[in-house]
Amino acid sequence: MKNTLLALPILLGTTALAPAVAQVLPAPPTHAQGVAADTRQGTTFNDNGTTIFYQVTGSGTPLVLIHGYPLSGALFQHQQTGLAGKFQVITLDLPGFGRSSAPAGFGSTSLYAHYVLDLMNHLGINAAVIGGHSMGGLITQEIYREAPQRFLGMILIDTIAMGASQIEQGEWAGYAFQATDGGVSSITDTITPQLLTGATRSNDPTATTGIEDIIAEGSVAGAQTGAETLAIRPDYTAQLATTAVPVLVIEGRDDPVYAFPIAQALSQQVPHGTLALITGASHVSIYERPSLANKAITDWATANGL
Repeated sequence: MKNTLLALPILLGTTALAPAVAQVLPAPPTHAQGVAADTRQGTTFNDNGTTIFYQVTGSGTPLVLIHGYPLSGALFQHQQTGLAGKFQVITLDLPGFGRSSAPAGFGSTSLYAHYVLDLMNHLGINAAVIGGHSMGGLITQEIYREAPQRFLGMILIDTIAMGASQIEQGEWAGYAFQATDGGVSSITDTITPQLLTGATRSNDPTATTGIEDIIAEGSVAGAQTGAETLAIRPDYTAQLATTAVPVLVIEGRDDPVYAFPIAQALSQQVPHGTLALITGASHVSIYERPSLANKAITDWATANGL
């Protein structure tokens, strides 16, 4: 039986709408500003010539979290603190993003999957709950295709199983070209409105700036390789029915990238699926409404003995 966890905000009342005021938006942060804003403490290891930055916090069941495009492990900063009492939370910057060096090779989910498995091997972790956001969710599904024995459970966050349509392939190619021509900061204004709700962008400048800084810290090579990965990704739909571990699907209710029906289908196509709908959140629900997302993860893990 499929279970649905509804994470609902408390409605405290309504206020009159203020008249519209023209806004002058600040320029996106530069790469240098994005790097300067990253104060994370972590460790690196050399993976066949590529430097991988990672962080480990807490103790308990290993929980490996893989970020989406064009972000970094900083996306999971609220899970590193909020879940550390139950899990050993492990995050990494995929090659070309955050503090990791540029990747070697053409972008693919398999390329990234090997970096994640290499990190698990480096840390001596045989099996873990493995989860990913957006592109990271596709990488998670690729890891399961290659090494299902490494999974205790799976978390799919604002993601999809289907391959990219021709229209979507063109969109990812456009991001790669734009980043190549204008730098990574040039895609910030296009991507940020898809990641965060309008309410968050209007009322929580710290969260908005945080996402913009994460994007800015990435490299052009990372933007290109990530876009290649998303454009040519395999279709994992057929694999869902044979996924033997418990699967938690987390979805921002207002996600415009991979909308609710996609998440609902994911949770229904796996044998042991649970869907957590995060209200007041868009495509980075785990960052935008971390307390709701963390509760959904903790409740699901407890229910499944993880």
